Amino acid sequence: MNIHISKKQVKIGVGLCFGILILFGIYRLIPPSQGEKDQAAMVIEQSSYYQLEVDGKPTIFFADYKDNILIGGATNKDSIHTRRIRMKGYWVNQTPFVPTCFGRILTTWENKPAKIVNLTSDDLHRLLRREYIATDDKLAGLQTQRNELTYYMRVHSVQDFGYNKIADYRSRVIHEMDSLERVIAALEKVEEKSKLKIRQINRYRVLRNGKRTPIVCHRQKVFENGEHVLLQTADEHTPFSVNTKMSVAMAQDELKKVTPRMEKVLNKPLQVGTPDSLGYYIGELKDGKPNGYGQHYGTNGSFYDGHWVDGKRHGFGFYVAPHEYLMVGEWKDDICKGERLTHNAERIYGIDLSRHQHEIGKKVYGIDWNNMYITHLGKLSNKKIEGRVHYPVSFLYIKTTEGTTVMNAYYKDDYEQARKHNIRVGAYHFFSTTSAGAAQAKHFLANTIFRKGDLPPVLDVEPSDAQIEKMGGAEVMFKHVRDWLTIVHKRTGVRPVLYISQMFTKKYLPSAPDIIGNYFVWIARYGEYKPDIKLTYWQLSPDGKVAGVQGDVDINVFNGYRNQYEGFLKRYCVR
Repeated sequence: MNIHISKKQVKIGVGLCFGILILFGIYRLIPPSQGEKDQAAMVIEQSSYYQLEVDGKPTIFFADYKDNILIGGATNKDSIHTRRIRMKGYWVNQTPFVPTCFGRILTTWENKPAKIVNLTSDDLHRLLRREYIATDDKLAGLQTQRNELTYYMRVHSVQDFGYNKIADYRSRVIHEMDSLERVIAALEKVEEKSKLKIRQINRYRVLRNGKRTPIVCHRQKVFENGEHVLLQTADEHTPFSVNTKMSVAMAQDELKKVTPRMEKVLNKPLQVGTPDSLGYYIGELKDGKPNGYGQHYGTNGSFYDGHWVDGKRHGFGFYVAPHEYLMVGEWKDDICKGERLTHNAERIYGIDLSRHQHEIGKKVYGIDWNNMYITHLGKLSNKKIEGRVHYPVSFLYIKTTEGTTVMNAYYKDDYEQARKHNIRVGAYHFFSTTSAGAAQAKHFLANTIFRKGDLPPVLDVEPSDAQIEKMGGAEVMFKHVRDWLTIVHKRTGVRPVLYISQMFTKKYLPSAPDIIGNYFVWIARYGEYKPDIKLTYWQLSPDGKVAGVQGDVDINVFNGYRNQYEGFLKRYCVR
């Protein structure tokens, strides 16, 4: 088939095409409507970090630079918690007449690099020396947290409330310590002669609605005004669905209209909690205050996980911070009251005896060793109890001596009966403020039996404030206490236990840190909360009841479960 096109038809076709081009050009020259501007808009996410290059090789990566120190260091760039921010951006054309976007985007310049990128190699060497000290200090702080958390886990089990939360946080601390140790090792390898350079690394991506993956971009240009940047998509293509009439100048004018409130809306999902003077909070709020469950991250490295009421820690929670003791348990009005123990048959209970369990008034009573078990934990405080209180007496301490003259006439018979009935037994001495510690130790050793498997000896120290003052003060008292502990330890080969009250630990024990570090502690605290100190035994009541024993009996619980108790017996009893 032959198709003949006349000259007239050609002229008409060319005219139509030319007309369409003119119309398109006119359309392109018409300023975009607000709807067209909105269609050309998108959200850009920028993530930034700093990269230390040693002799041109990327070595350590940092999240930020503040107060003349690099923070958040890591040897793997993918593990960096980058600074992220979201900005509004526009697809823009290179020329106003022809669609020439080709994946070009105009947005604001955020996360501008700090002055550190301009430092000389010598300046960076000095900075890294400060960085090494700061990182080592942070590692030391995390080590104290790890020690505290590890101790808690050693004396608790998964059945204790809060155990899993503390275990999870401990895992985070260990992971952070591992990262810091790698950073320190990398810093130690930097030689003085090495050439150093810091670069800021920026990553951009266009966020799109739905499940489509973001579009990766790179920065092409920073404008002279220092306010805007031109980005280019990695494949230099504009999405098929995008049709933009925006020029760079138009986009710059639109970006000037972005208010702080709009920026806050853009970054709301990225904002970390609710800031306060001590750090920031993530969790439930009421009237702008923490209320319900939440977590607080302190700028000093502290962490609280638990419940809040009207902006104060209230309910169960735990707090840990560098170079501080772990505080876990019930909180009331921002004060940690302590851990409320759940009493059950899984725990290890014991009692202590003196002549007061034999002599009540004018009567003398024996002990029914064949039918002895704990039936009540005392009435002085509320206790959380699971099941029936019918606990075996797993360990027993008997008073042997007091001062340099007093002796318990029932000691030897009670000791032999305890051994005969396979109850772990130990002896305690009641400390006197009227005689020398060394003389008291000799009196105790001369009148106490020590056999293989016996519990470590105990020094019972519970003087009044007036007695301590009359003795010459806390320093003099602790000298005599140390003498007793040292002599008994040397003679028996067993590290003694110090029995004290909770009040004593707060008022006097801080002035004797060597005793805290070198000796086990047995705390008497007749309340519903466990003592807030590392301890071996807790005397939780003086008014317990024990079948086979007349009158009130001191009830004690080992700080741990069966496996910790067995380990304690193997390592610290008389050999």
